[in-house]
Amino acid sequence: LNQNLSPTISVVLATYNGEKYIQEQLDSVLNQSYKNLEIIIVDDCSTDNTITILNKYATEHSNIKLFRNEKNLGFIKNFDKGCSLASGEYIALCDQDDYWDKYKIEKLYSNIGDAPMVYSDSFLCDDKLNKSGKKVSDKVNCMTINSCLQHAVFCRIYGHATLMSKSLYRRATPFIPDIPHDWWLCFIASTMGEIKYVDEPLSYYRQHSLNMIGIAGGKKRGHHKQNKKRGEKEKIRRRVQAFYNICPDSLVKEKKVLNNLLRFYKNFFLLSNLKRVILFFKYYKYFLAPKKRSLLSNYLFCIKMFITIK
Repeated sequence: LNQNLSPTISVVLATYNGEKYIQEQLDSVLNQSYKNLEIIIVDDCSTDNTITILNKYATEHSNIKLFRNEKNLGFIKNFDKGCSLASGEYIALCDQDDYWDKYKIEKLYSNIGDAPMVYSDSFLCDDKLNKSGKKVSDKVNCMTINSCLQHAVFCRIYGHATLMSKSLYRRATPFIPDIPHDWWLCFIASTMGEIKYVDEPLSYYRQHSLNMIGIAGGKKRGHHKQNKKRGEKEKIRRRVQAFYNICPDSLVKEKKVLNNLLRFYKNFFLLSNLKRVILFFKYYKYFLAPKKRSLLSNYLFCIKMFITIK
């Protein structure tokens, strides 16, 4: 790789109360073998020592550009803002609590070609970065993506593992509040071309209590639980509507399937329920592509769509 001819790549790091891990992550970004990097950091009104740490790094490294929000935007809008400030031809999203292999950016750039996005595998680690013995690919299907229908129901490509073209970001902004930013970007990328996969772990994906919120939470009872379920269903419907809207008309098959998904998600009348199940059976190889399931599990999931939506 000729560093003198390589394009600028913008690393976009969104921070919020990340004092515990931020230094390790920044050191791993600064130590990348790919040198033509600008590092865009947007702090979302941290109340701990994060901003002090960031100011120190920004003073010591000229390629770090530090911004601080006047009010808290939340992680989706914060990443959107960070990407909007990037001047590079490519953008690499960066979480505040992970750690990057020294050759991560170089290898992703070497593999992206003319694709809108490329991603790699990641090591799963504990809060001290000790490897668990598992990789993301042990938990989910990691592969080259060539249809947006593979991201219509689930997405298991994580932002920290991706490199994307600036043109992808321009098409995706503004990010949708109801959809995680990495899911939204992956869906749109798969309408623009294939998403390439590098079968090598290039990140250390730290698992800790602060990034597991919402997974191990307690259940709510009574009308609060019902209200939450109603809210989730509406959020799912808005997600599918956004996917349908952004899918270009030139993708005739995908547009038709998303339209049917949208129609059959609108209510739980008997006919809608039956058509939803039939649709899932017909396209389960797309809808369930990211998940590691047996054929029987896939069939049971499709049947479950009679009483729920995903």
